[in-house]
Amino acid sequence: MSLSATNTSNNRKSHKADRQSIESAAWFAVIRAYEECDQLFAAMLAEMELTTSQFDVLIAVDRLGANALPKEVAKQLLVTRANVSGLLRRLEQRGLLGMQPHKTDGRSLVCRLTPTGKKALQRAKSASSRFLREQLSIFSDADLNGIQKKMQRMREHLSTMDPIALSGAQSNHAR
Repeated sequence: MSLSATNTSNNRKSHKADRQSIESAAWFAVIRAYEECDQLFAAMLAEMELTTSQFDVLIAVDRLGANALPKEVAKQLLVTRANVSGLLRRLEQRGLLGMQPHKTDGRSLVCRLTPTGKKALQRAKSASSRFLREQLSIFSDADLNGIQKKMQRMREHLSTMDPIALSGAQSNHAR
């Protein structure tokens, strides 16, 4: 092999290693930022005696209004109804939600925020807004637009990926 061909081959290997290092660093940066954000946000909500999931349920019930059936709350949150049932029950026990029979379908229940639940939600939404504003205050509008576009592009790309094929375990599933 000539010296020129050896250098080219070494450059490709070096570029591949550099690319893998950059990919890994970028991926871990996104994951770490998400985890830190999630932990801080959960700690903030805990001060109001709410979990992130409970906050999400209260928002969904508020948004859905008269259509806040447990199955619709679950659909809004992209979870199963079983996942939402326990949350709804605990929020009802705390006096944040009430359950009333549906006006036209006696088998269904409609979730409603109680006055206490409305106050708790408003307080949590205000804190959430302050958290978001503080978290993102270090970025310009252009930075934020760029982040949003990059994350949307990432989500679109992720939707095209096949984790089973990428794992190399595809042949194991066929056995």
